[in-house]
Amino acid sequence: MNDPETATPHAPVSPPARWDWNPKLRWFAAEILIVISGVLIALALNAWWSEQQDLQFERDLRDDMIAEFEANLAILESDLTMNDSAHVLMSSLNTLSDSALLALSSDDLTIRFRDLISWAGFDPEMGIVQAQVESGNLSAIGDRDLRLLLSRWAGLLEENRRKNVLAVTFGHNQVVPMTARASADLVWTEAERRELQTLYRSYSSFQRQVIFAQQRLREAALEIRVYLEQQR
Repeated sequence: MNDPETATPHAPVSPPARWDWNPKLRWFAAEILIVISGVLIALALNAWWSEQQDLQFERDLRDDMIAEFEANLAILESDLTMNDSAHVLMSSLNTLSDSALLALSSDDLTIRFRDLISWAGFDPEMGIVQAQVESGNLSAIGDRDLRLLLSRWAGLLEENRRKNVLAVTFGHNQVVPMTARASADLVWTEAERRELQTLYRSYSSFQRQVIFAQQRLREAALEIRVYLEQQR
C-alpha cells in the first residue's frame, strides 16, 4: 500500500485543445478554407483565360493590320503615280516666259486646261486599323512601339486630309470658274493666259503638298508593315 506522503504527485491535467473539444468549429473552418481556395482558383483561371483571349485578339488584330497596310501601300503607290503625272501637267505653265505663254494656241490651252486636272487624294482602305486609329482607342494593343506608330499614322492621315481639302477647294473655287469663263469663247486673251498661269502656280503648289503628305504616309505604312511582320 502506497504511502500517501511518499507517492508521486500526479501532473496537472491540461484542458483539451480547442480543436479537440469543438469539432464543429474545426469542420466549419475547413469548409471556409475550401471555399476561399475555390474562389481564388476560379479567379486565377478566369484571369488566365481573359489574358489568353486578349492575346489572341491582338494576334488577329496584327494580322488584319498587315493585310490592311499592304492594301494601303498599293493604293498609295497608284495614287502617287497618278499625282506625279498630274503635277507635271499642272506645273507645265509655271516656267514659261511671257512670250512662250502668249505663243501657245488657244486650242492647246482649251484642251489642256478647260477641265480640272484629275489627281488622287488617297482614300485609305477602311477596316479594323482605321476603326482603332480613328476611335482613338488603342488599348487593345499591348505593344507601346506599335501604338506610337499607329498614332503617327493617324496624324499623317489628318495632315493628308487637310492638304487634300485645301487643294480641292482651291481647284473648285478658283481654277474651275476661271477656266470655264476663259474657254467659253475658245479664245484665250493675254490677260486670261497670265491669270491661268498664276492660278496654276498656286494649284500645283497645293497639289505638291498633297504628294508630300502621301509620300510620308507611304513611308509610315511601310514601317508599320515591316514592324508587324517582324513581331509575328
